[in-house]
Amino acid sequence: MRFSSPAELKSSLSNYAVAHGYDLYYEKNDKDKLLVKCCKGKRPQCPFRLWASWMKDEQTFQIKSLREDHSCSRAFKLGSIVTYKWIGKQFVTDIMESPKMSLRKMKAMASKLFNINVSVGQCRNAKRFALCETEGDLKDHYYKLWDYGAEIKRANPGSHVEVYVQPQNNFTVVFERFYVSFKGVVDGWLDGCRKVIGIDECFLKGICKGELFSAVGRDGNNNIYPIACAVVNVENKNTWKWFLENLMEYIDEGGNGNGITLMLDGHKGIMEVVKERCPEVEHRLCARHILANFPKKFKGECYIKPFWRAVKATTIPNFELAMEEIKSFDVGAYGYLIKRDPNCWSRAFFKVGMGCDAMENGVSESFNAAIEEARKKPLITMLEDIRVFVMERLYMQKGKGLGKDLAICPTIRSKLGKLKKLRSGYKQFEVVQCNERYGVDLEKRECGCRCWRLTGIPCVHAICAISSLNLDPEEFVAEWFTKSAFLRAYEYTIHPLNDSTLWPHMLDFHQILPPIRRRLPGRPCIKRKRDQAENELSGNTRHAISRAGVQHRCTICNETGHNKATCTMRGPSEAGPSKARKKSNARSCPSQADPVNQENVNEVPVNQDHVNEVHVHEGPVNEVPINQDPMIQVPINQDPVIPIPVNQVPVNLGVRVPRRLGVRARKPSERINKIQIRKQVFRKNGKGLTEDNPITLDLD
Repeated sequence: MRFSSPAELKSSLSNYAVAHGYDLYYEKNDKDKLLVKCCKGKRPQCPFRLWASWMKDEQTFQIKSLREDHSCSRAFKLGSIVTYKWIGKQFVTDIMESPKMSLRKMKAMASKLFNINVSVGQCRNAKRFALCETEGDLKDHYYKLWDYGAEIKRANPGSHVEVYVQPQNNFTVVFERFYVSFKGVVDGWLDGCRKVIGIDECFLKGICKGELFSAVGRDGNNNIYPIACAVVNVENKNTWKWFLENLMEYIDEGGNGNGITLMLDGHKGIMEVVKERCPEVEHRLCARHILANFPKKFKGECYIKPFWRAVKATTIPNFELAMEEIKSFDVGAYGYLIKRDPNCWSRAFFKVGMGCDAMENGVSESFNAAIEEARKKPLITMLEDIRVFVMERLYMQKGKGLGKDLAICPTIRSKLGKLKKLRSGYKQFEVVQCNERYGVDLEKRECGCRCWRLTGIPCVHAICAISSLNLDPEEFVAEWFTKSAFLRAYEYTIHPLNDSTLWPHMLDFHQILPPIRRRLPGRPCIKRKRDQAENELSGNTRHAISRAGVQHRCTICNETGHNKATCTMRGPSEAGPSKARKKSNARSCPSQADPVNQENVNEVPVNQDHVNEVHVHEGPVNEVPINQDPMIQVPINQDPVIPIPVNQVPVNLGVRVPRRLGVRARKPSERINKIQIRKQVFRKNGKGLTEDNPITLDLD
């Protein structure tokens, strides 16, 4: 048989071995020749033998000799003949359809389909090989980054793509940052969306390490509207400044951020960058992130409700009332919140006319969750998944807008419906709640509570006034929430890209190398650590109260930092039970010392030849010694009446000798305890007690 290369022959041998269950192995394996045998190390050895090498006159790898007979039985655990590459090629289609396939499931499928046993390590390498076959090697992604940016600009003219690299000493460049925003998305946001943008970052979870910056807006139906994204190695002030400069270059006509609101999460250095780059922009801080950091200094459930009342207050008096309640609990907590600048997190100080009263960065979190699977893939594959996600979303949302015969968006219509239900009992509510009254001006479309101008949707007070004039509240909704504005946002599109083989080749640029990976201590973390509030919402809470951070107080001296076990003021009567020491393998026995000279303490070893013997006293009962050595034993079947001589050093049982420090006596066994319980019992023979006929009580 003739083959184009040794690799082709090896692939055929792997298929042959798996199909018949033969444990083949390579006796010789190099680029020129191949010797294959069966059942390595078994006696008698299987007669199978294959020899192949290159032909002299042509580039053909041919089998020169073959003994095809087998005398072995079927094997289920094959050796080196079944490699991880062979396994990966068999599961390429399955892994493409289900990238989240577990290794255990892959191992079970291999056993079911091919009747072979493979290890979890082989499955892990096979899955990595299959993903590389479909998505390409990691280095190829960085090599093609220039070409990918050129293809985006070719297919979508006017799009903004920027690649930032770091030159090295060996005349190479290393990847640092990549920014992309499509012209169709930016134009749609400028024409049909409110000028409110959520800025956030998330970690990349796959083989490509770094962080993903994103800028997400809101459409007329309060859905996410991705505007731009960037991949950076690290998050710091320089990377945030670079990202905001690229973002504002295309969405900010004045250059100072006037008329734009940025919703931030308080990331590293971003607040300083926003104030420097966009001095007139309104920046808001996510209230949920402020609350998540608040318990680190001020703990207690009493702060939560007043804090949210201060956040949701639309007027300054209501805000001050909630803050005074926090101040009554702790002045430090009040000062901490004032220091965080309430202009950034309370509705009472938000700019009116923006059409958004959001105090949380929920749109960015929703976008991060939508691209979670894409964040596990290599660089270009991840960017392509995000592009396809946005491209399909533009098309689907436009279809939904055309299919609705409504004047305003469905979400806004639903909010108006809820407010209409509240207006019927509003006058009674106004009287009960401290006679709160607000003036409504329908021409200016404003109310004294500021909710109408903050959200662009008539508040409950305005709806009462509108209904009294028999007008439709939908006519007073801001233009951003109409169907026409919604369709303008999705009027543009993202044009598709060609295959990577058809991308323009940017030969004038250096090939980009992957960034130098920083190995952090500990096990790599994939899931984000959730705070206590998020765990309570998801139900992942402890059923026991955590004692972390609790200061222990001593019950003796009433001081903190220790308990009564280590207290220096503890007396002998307050000493508790001592802790059990670590068992020692060394054997020890009590020793006797001179009662006069206590300094000369001598250890008396027990003669090991007579460890199971004891001297039985023959005198009266009241003269029998009570304190017997617990290490000395007596056989159960031995008559205690007959004395047994013991060759040992005479000891004085009346003296208590201290044990050697650091050595603990062996714990007596059950047999020794029974011997110690054994007593000399005297029976009545009609003449009273006698000492001549002692008997023993057998406990066995």
